[in-house]
Amino acid sequence: LVASIISLGVGMRQSIWFDEAYSLLVARQSPTEIVRLAGLDTHPPLYYLLLHGWGSIFHWDVFWLRLLSVIALAASIVVMGILLKRLFGARVAAVAVLVVALSPLLLRYGFEIRMYSLASLIGVTATYAMVRANEQHASRRWWIIYAVLVAVGMYTLYYLALLWVAHAVWLLMRAIRSRKRYEAWYRWPWLWAYGGAVALFLPWLPTFLRQTTNGALAPIGQPMTADTVLGVASFNLLYQPLWQLDMIHSILYLMALVAAIFAVSYAWRYATRQQRSSLLLLVAYIGVPIGVLVVVSFARSMYVERYLSHVAIGLMALVGISLGLWLASRSRQALLGAGVIILALLVGCAHLVTTGNYNFQRMSRPDVKGISEVATSTCRDKGAIVAADPYVAIELMAYASSTCPIYFYSDSAYLGGGYVPLNGSPNQLTSKQVDLPYERLYYVYYDTPQLALHGEPRGTIDSDNLHVTIYR
Repeated sequence: LVASIISLGVGMRQSIWFDEAYSLLVARQSPTEIVRLAGLDTHPPLYYLLLHGWGSIFHWDVFWLRLLSVIALAASIVVMGILLKRLFGARVAAVAVLVVALSPLLLRYGFEIRMYSLASLIGVTATYAMVRANEQHASRRWWIIYAVLVAVGMYTLYYLALLWVAHAVWLLMRAIRSRKRYEAWYRWPWLWAYGGAVALFLPWLPTFLRQTTNGALAPIGQPMTADTVLGVASFNLLYQPLWQLDMIHSILYLMALVAAIFAVSYAWRYATRQQRSSLLLLVAYIGVPIGVLVVVSFARSMYVERYLSHVAIGLMALVGISLGLWLASRSRQALLGAGVIILALLVGCAHLVTTGNYNFQRMSRPDVKGISEVATSTCRDKGAIVAADPYVAIELMAYASSTCPIYFYSDSAYLGGGYVPLNGSPNQLTSKQVDLPYERLYYVYYDTPQLALHGEPRGTIDSDNLHVTIYR
């Protein structure tokens, strides 16, 4: 509940930005058009279809749109708590849930109008089903549930495949260590579960294969280096990349990191055999996705902090469980370590409140809502908005009034990827010399203007690096 309130409270203070605006633009289409547009971009269609139904019910109000993601965040924490209680007991799980609920990265993407918190929920629920399926005398229905969730995850976010690989690694380790290593591999039930998941994904597989080569993925990924690996921890603890940490935050980060390492080390040293197996699952939850991205980075840079947000819950659960086991010793060192980690998380939450949905790729804080309000408040039927490019146009469409048309510049004959919903739009401008039959034009652009609009500029309003210049 606390995590939901914090996440939604922060989210309602933020302007919708491009990725969220794209979600809304796609979700407002018909189901068949949603599937078509998703196939031309880089993500699967399930979240957009869910958002289509949810938005239609609640009239596309931003509060309800963000609430959908927040509900998924809350459910993720609840399911993770149930899983950890089953694996480690109630007391230790309670500490872990507190740590998970205070993770600023989870809270940040808990309000995003994207598929990330839904992917977290699917991943945690699938993990719970897998654990239940591995218990003695477990019903086979748990493997069926797991197979369905794996397939549903692939229809939601392709990066969930990294978690399925982590599951497979853990299951293989268990199979090798148990008596089942003497069985024929084709009798392992989890292999059949993965086979079932692949069968359920087959209808979308040709589209997925086309997406891998359509060039729609924006070039924003980073290689998975030592710096970015450490950055995963800094985002989860303080919601800041390493390069942004000042001296005080750097000291706090290092202290929290050392405390977390000590906690995990203690937990592993004194854990029972069953607890060690469960700890390995949490290590795999975050470690395998990072390891896969390290290997992939030799060919292509694929790391963006939000693309790992769905497995961040595993990292925080590992830290929380280890801290809970360490605190059970009632040592002063454990209390000190817990204090440092909780302090770091609280500082991270405070930083999230002040930073909001800062875009670390574009180095700016979105404020298209404020800029759009400036334009639409006086636009009416005698004005029009001119967006510098399709990116700005899609952001504006999340807020712009239907009485204020939006034009945008692009000299591309075909708009692909995230711009594909605008492909063939009659409002596309192909010349940088803009002369439109309106009394007022509101030119919206990032950084520096590139277009020459007809009329006299009457003033510019700035919001960070987003600007609107009014022409009459």
